[in-house]
Amino acid sequence: MSTTVVVVLIVVLAVVALRVLRPKRSSASINLPGPGTYEFDIVGEASYQDALSDICGGKKESSAELYVDAELYLEDENPHDSKAVCVSVEGKTVGYLSRKDARNFRKQVKEFEDQDPIFFCKAVIVGGWKKSKRDQGNFGVRLDLPVN
Repeated sequence: MSTTVVVVLIVVLAVVALRVLRPKRSSASINLPGPGTYEFDIVGEASYQDALSDICGGKKESSAELYVDAELYLEDENPHDSKAVCVSVEGKTVGYLSRKDARNFRKQVKEFEDQDPIFFCKAVIVGGWKKSKRDQGNFGVRLDLPVN
């Protein structure tokens, strides 16, 4: 077997293992209706451009504006922040609430923490244009949550 095939197999097995070993979520699903303004920004999208590109069907000449359903879940086992709140779309991580927003969010949903809930809200994916090799932008995500 060539080195390339071995590396590809290892990467595929690692991705499958991460999906299988991801903590199981409870059946507690809570919908968070927003005002329809999509003003709530998340962070870390730069690390998830491949996932966002997959969801949007790749970069196009004009900027994306794709309305989707987002999942927010409390990620207590996150090695960087035990209070993290992960944002995913179509089962793919697309970013996180900022540290400050994650802590505020957790205060607001404290009554549900022992149920290991998944919260749902509307989101919009924007950006991701590619007019030329030098004129292209990253994807970003905004949530439809109340902004205090």
